Amino acid sequence: MKTRKYMTPLLSAIAASMLCANLAAVVSAHGVYQKFDTEGWGQPIISVLIQGLSQSGPVWEPADRNTKDSSPSLLASSQSSTGEIPDVLAGQPETAVSVGLSGNGQADPDAGNPDHNANNQLNPNANSPHSGSCNTQNPGSAAADAPQLPDAAAQSAPKQYSFTEVTQDYFDDALFIGDSRVTGVALYSGWDNLTYYAEGGMTVYNMLQSKTAQVDGQTLSIEEALQKRSFGKIYLEIGINEMGTGTADSFMEAYEAAVARLQELQPDAILYVCGIMYVKQSKSESDPIFNNPAIQERNDRIARLADGENIFYLDINEVVTDETGHLNPDYTWDEVHLLGKYDVLWLEYFSSHAIVKEDL
Repeated sequence: MKTRKYMTPLLSAIAASMLCANLAAVVSAHGVYQKFDTEGWGQPIISVLIQGLSQSGPVWEPADRNTKDSSPSLLASSQSSTGEIPDVLAGQPETAVSVGLSGNGQADPDAGNPDHNANNQLNPNANSPHSGSCNTQNPGSAAADAPQLPDAAAQSAPKQYSFTEVTQDYFDDALFIGDSRVTGVALYSGWDNLTYYAEGGMTVYNMLQSKTAQVDGQTLSIEEALQKRSFGKIYLEIGINEMGTGTADSFMEAYEAAVARLQELQPDAILYVCGIMYVKQSKSESDPIFNNPAIQERNDRIARLADGENIFYLDINEVVTDETGHLNPDYTWDEVHLLGKYDVLWLEYFSSHAIVKEDL
């Protein structure tokens, strides 16, 4: 009787333990140890729990003891071999699950790629810039990592020069071509180291044929002179006399042809194309032909010829206009030309807007 008295609680405890074990097995067989329930009803349910505990460890321990990062991306990577999706990713897009991590802790774009190293190992070239990436790269990644060479257009781009200030001797090899406004500079500026090919009434239409050049005691046309003598800089100031002739388009057609011819005759010269100087406000507002809006229209077109390499645009109006934007009335004697004492402003302006290619 005494033995039976002690056996009854023991049997009860064993039965309770078996019941708990079976309940745990049932729960785990439909949960964390589902992969061990391979035979369905033909397999004792307790064996599912036993296999799970023996091969995967207790359910309260993480599957990867070395994993410290619990981010969704890392969890997805750690489950890649079993196909299980952690609860933290439930409801997330499938693309989130396919994102693995490379050895540097960053998202690995090749996760899920059949060519990806199945064990997600580091690149053997551990010291390379791509350490931590998969051994097999997709075709586009190599091109992306390759050094970018400048394209052909960038390599062949011409030099762009900036204006600088120079002294008067800069103009020793300079030629100033133009109409009566240039004649005034030649007469009254006091700068005699320039060469002037100028004539009152000169236009872009007859410029090259104008016999205003003196070469070796001969009077030649500008075109003839430029075939006999070379210049380092050519300044072209012309356009006021053409205001009443043709249109802006026909003017520019002739102007561009003249510039092209100057470049052919003097290929090594720096060419400065000068904006047409404005007229006095009273004349601009009363004259339908010689007015500043019409002058500005042509100046805008002339300025477009500058290329920053061989042709440069200069605008004398920066220094001869007043606050109204018209020719300063104190500077002119006839509303169109400068007083003699102000003609030097042309050359002073040129001196502060010069190109010196040898310095680059």
